[in-house]
Amino acid sequence: MDFLFPVIAVFAPLLASGLIALLGPTLGERSSSIGVSALSLSTIAALSSLNHVAQNEPILLTFSVFLPRPIQATIVIDRLAAVMMVLITGVSLVIHVYSQRYMQGDQGYVRFFSLLSLLTFVLLSLVTSGNLLWLFIWWHLVTWLLVLLLSFNGASPAARMAGRTTLRVQGLGDAALLVGILLIYVKFGTVDLTELFRAIQSSPAPTLWTGTIFEINSVTGITILILIAIMTKSAQFPFHVWLPGTIEAPTPVSAMLHAGIVNAGGFLVNRLAPLYGADPMSLHLMFLIGGLTALIGATTMLTQSSIKRTLVYSTMGQMGYMIMECGLGAFALAVFHLCAHGLFKATLFLNSGANIQKARSELKLPEHEPVEVANRFSFVTWATGLGITLILPLIILLAAHGLVRIPLFEAQGTLIFLFFAWVTSAQAIFSLYRLNAVASWKVSLTMVATLTLIGLTYLWAGEAFTHFLYAEPGQAAAYFQAASWPTRLFDTFVGLAALLIVAVWMFLYGKAHGLQFLIPDWLATIQTRVYVAFLNGLYVEDVLHALGSRARRVKVRPHKRTTAESKPW
Repeated sequence: MDFLFPVIAVFAPLLASGLIALLGPTLGERSSSIGVSALSLSTIAALSSLNHVAQNEPILLTFSVFLPRPIQATIVIDRLAAVMMVLITGVSLVIHVYSQRYMQGDQGYVRFFSLLSLLTFVLLSLVTSGNLLWLFIWWHLVTWLLVLLLSFNGASPAARMAGRTTLRVQGLGDAALLVGILLIYVKFGTVDLTELFRAIQSSPAPTLWTGTIFEINSVTGITILILIAIMTKSAQFPFHVWLPGTIEAPTPVSAMLHAGIVNAGGFLVNRLAPLYGADPMSLHLMFLIGGLTALIGATTMLTQSSIKRTLVYSTMGQMGYMIMECGLGAFALAVFHLCAHGLFKATLFLNSGANIQKARSELKLPEHEPVEVANRFSFVTWATGLGITLILPLIILLAAHGLVRIPLFEAQGTLIFLFFAWVTSAQAIFSLYRLNAVASWKVSLTMVATLTLIGLTYLWAGEAFTHFLYAEPGQAAAYFQAASWPTRLFDTFVGLAALLIVAVWMFLYGKAHGLQFLIPDWLATIQTRVYVAFLNGLYVEDVLHALGSRARRVKVRPHKRTTAESKPW
């Protein structure tokens, strides 16, 4: 009976999708209740599956699919799959309930709910697949379902363009994943995940292109190919160009995409953790790509005026952080990150849709608030405030770290995690000064209590997820070790990043408190141009659209025959 809950969790949305498509013309908008009921049942079954695998061995289900010849398919419900199942079904259930009223009156109401339930089934099949071939099939089906849902409002040219862009970018990643899987089969003789991991641990990896100047370790070549697929699905720079177009889809689709689909990259890295753990070069490359994506996504987010575009680039930045965590070997921490991000980003998108709809129906201008002129600069006030901003979060984090008892200097990943926690906490306190809220002791105490709670929660969750997902002794430590950078290079990177952040804070805090800075005209011009560049997404989308337009013009240009061609024979 152990297999009953996973089967219900995975296949209930598929059954709902079929019933909605079949009975939708008769039931109309009442057919959405089928999807909500199925997702409720699926969520309960996913929670039961998680509870089971947390106390027992993973569940393995093998059955044959009769195509031209029988092909075995394996469903693996381990702790990673169970966590992802709970996330997918929980978020999908909330989106189904929200969509019942949000999509009322839409001509494609029945089709929308059928596709949404089908997408949930495909995502559940993806995270529970124990065979790389089946994993690719579900991975590619996610691409097509995403395109269909993005182009749901087919009358909109912007929606159609978003669908085309998504198909091209995701298609490139899917092709890279397929080639990577074929190389795995050629070099290791299997696409079964259990057998693959056993082969990686038992024998040295073969090489690719032996005897040529391009000879590389096969694991390196395979992981880089799969990394391309991860970058496209999780919107890493420069493959993020499809992500802004998602705002053209209905709000529930945007919520499902940003809370579920973009997390596929983080899941795939964790599913193939033994493969990536055997190749430090790919982990280092992943760290650099994730760091660049996080920086560009977060900076671009700050320049946007559209609420949905702000959330889009916020997702890009968060996905960059998640991939960067994977590049540090902190795979379990990345899973916790994608779970937390999925929950709050789904809420933000659904809430933004409700607010946009309210703003369109109830026009109300924001109240005018007078801008206060900064007081005269005081060095003592400035130094005290800056010291509190920098030191208080560090004290809170170290105290929380002592309570949780995580080995601080054992892994660079832990140190980086604490570094980013310090930056985030200090930025939160700095915001109080910018809002002139520091005069309120209630606000200040609330902020300190909040920072303490967040620090404890994140440190505890990171440690708990690591032990939960990678319970074998030394497994998590081996991943951290594989991802470690040379000590001098790592220390230099952290030190320079800290100095840069502190310098910017000193500048902003001083400016907010009346300190006058002499900024050269050329620097002000550069600042304006950089702001405009990030406002336009560094023009990556514009460049690709221009290249696409030129390619289409070349394709349709009529062929001019030469004089010799025009003469009759």
